[in-house]
Amino acid sequence: MNLTNTKKFDHLPDEKQQIIIDASVAEFADNGFKNASVNKIVNNAGIAKGSLFNYFKSKSLLFEYVYTLALKEVKAYLARVRDESNQDEFFTRLSKIIHAGINFIDKHPLLAKIYFRLLNSDDSPRGKKIIKELHTEAVDYLKQFIMEGIERKELSDKLNISTTAFMLEAILNRILQTYYLDLFDPESDIDKENKEWINSIVGVLKNGLSGKP
Repeated sequence: MNLTNTKKFDHLPDEKQQIIIDASVAEFADNGFKNASVNKIVNNAGIAKGSLFNYFKSKSLLFEYVYTLALKEVKAYLARVRDESNQDEFFTRLSKIIHAGINFIDKHPLLAKIYFRLLNSDDSPRGKKIIKELHTEAVDYLKQFIMEGIERKELSDKLNISTTAFMLEAILNRILQTYYLDLFDPESDIDKENKEWINSIVGVLKNGLSGKP
């Protein structure tokens, strides 16, 4: 899908592209899609409104462009985890997936804000479809890890792969949302600043999923 009105945006100098993207990300993160102001975006980017619409036909297509860039970044994080952890056992890999998600949130808090806003509201023309696509891709990603874990006898061979991947995606998504919103129970032993809590959570999952005493 060609999200740009012409190839002009792609031919802009990288620095100018980044200025427009940064202004767009900031506005969508602060105000959501529906309330985002194109005027604020162009003012913060230092470009004419006509120029923006020369690059993108609509605010909707600009949002999709930003979302696509964010998704590409997320996929890069997860691909690195997959490739660099292929010799690790399943639960070590699971821990690294969580760390990658947290690192993404820490490095790209505005993109994370856009994602969690999408997750919790019908705030974009394709919001539900976007979330469904992300969910499907995440489940498929986890299925690969689960199948390899079963083959290596690190997981019970009685597990239903699809159901397990669905459950893990839901758990991981909630963990990352809790981390982003800092919703940790103050009475728990979890300290957001000490990432050791990730190992504790993975340990709980391991006791339930490994099929081992």
